[in-house]
Amino acid sequence: MSKRIECIYEKGVLIPLSKLNIPERSKVVLSIEEIKILNNLKLHGYLKLLRESEDAEELFEL
Repeated sequence: MSKRIECIYEKGVLIPLSKLNIPERSKVVLSIEEIKILNNLKLHGYLKLLRESEDAEELFEL
């Protein structure tokens, strides 16, 4: 299976920008294409919504 998942890298952790429908402890392959610096306030709001299980990608232009 091949699927493109965009992530944010923060403090050594990759945070996916959409929900992952894969089993826990699955092996994945990472390919880094672009580095983009995000506005901290936007990132904080996005991560808060993501923790609350909201699909926040449409609300933010990350």
